[in-house]
Amino acid sequence: MFADTEFSGKHMILDIKEIKNKEFLIDFSKMMELLDQICDTHQFTVLQKVSHKFEPAGYTLLYLLSESHISIHTFPERDYIAFDIYTCRQYSSNRVYDEIHAYLVDILDAKYEAPRIIDRVF
Repeated sequence: MFADTEFSGKHMILDIKEIKNKEFLIDFSKMMELLDQICDTHQFTVLQKVSHKFEPAGYTLLYLLSESHISIHTFPERDYIAFDIYTCRQYSSNRVYDEIHAYLVDILDAKYEAPRIIDRVF
């Protein structure tokens, strides 16, 4: 990297697979409670929440944060959630994102797979 590169935050991408706690795959209000808890715990400021339910099942949730965003796309037929969070905070390590990842895997009773965490730069 160049000496004048500045970090703009961290971006975590998760493929959450083999979810056993299936209620979160079909009930977006349960997932909103979970995301609200994450935002409260980590002091993310929610500006807006957008959701869309698909037929026969599945949904997309987007939390617009003052720090950036969280998005979730569920695929109940595959017991899968695509999870994405980007914040512009200057974390010195991946600890916060690792905590969020572990919390999601635990609550969803899902297969553990390493998250992809990217340092974003200007």
